[in-house]
Amino acid sequence: MTQFASTELPDNAEIQAMAGVLARRYGAHATEIAKLFAGEHDYIGDKARATAWEQVCIHLERMAEPRTFS
Repeated sequence: MTQFASTELPDNAEIQAMAGVLARRYGAHATEIAKLFAGEHDYIGDKARATAWEQVCIHLERMAEPRTFS
C-alpha cells in the first residue's frame, strides 16, 4: 500500500482507489470502516490522514445506490 507523508494528501485518483478497496472488501460497511479510520487518525492528531479518510467517506457515499421505499 502506498504511504503518504502526513503533510501530503492523496489525489482524487488515490481517494477513489482507497474507496474501491474498501467497497470490494467490506461492501455496504465500507463507509463505516472509512469513518472509523478517519476517527482513529483524528484521535491521534494525524489530521492529514483523517482528512484523506473523510474524503474516502464522501466518495463512498456518492457511490452508494440511492435508497428506495419499495
